[in-house]
Amino acid sequence: MEKTAYEIQKERIAEIEAKASALLDSVDTAILTSVNENGYPRPCMMKKYKNNGFSDIYFVTSKRSKLNGKATHFENNPKAGVCYFSGGDSVTLIGNVELVEDREIQKSLWNDSDRAFFGKGIDDPKFRLLKFHTLEATFWIEGKFRTCKYK
Repeated sequence: MEKTAYEIQKERIAEIEAKASALLDSVDTAILTSVNENGYPRPCMMKKYKNNGFSDIYFVTSKRSKLNGKATHFENNPKAGVCYFSGGDSVTLIGNVELVEDREIQKSLWNDSDRAFFGKGIDDPKFRLLKFHTLEATFWIEGKFRTCKYK
């Protein structure tokens, strides 16, 4: 029995999504973009702490200022973007960021190398754990381009 066009498309999407997840697994950093206090995008290279495929990505940042900075940006506007790449392959994500308050999740992702910046660990008042959740992904992998929307 021949596959339908729908089945072929589903297979192609699953294949590029698997490659996008593997690409993210292979990199240590990604660009996280917030919307600043003046409405402009503010991209920052960030260390990736954990990812669940490309749908959820965790980052750590510092809350230094009540007026600006990533933590304040995300408190005021959760809209965000993430980009990552390796070689000629790249993925651009659009989604939302939430500040993770769950202590167990914070503990599970804590890295002692960050103690130089957060002296009190996750109890440091400046420590913020960010969780990016993907709503749309644009893939450029092995010369193939595709954009997919998610919930």
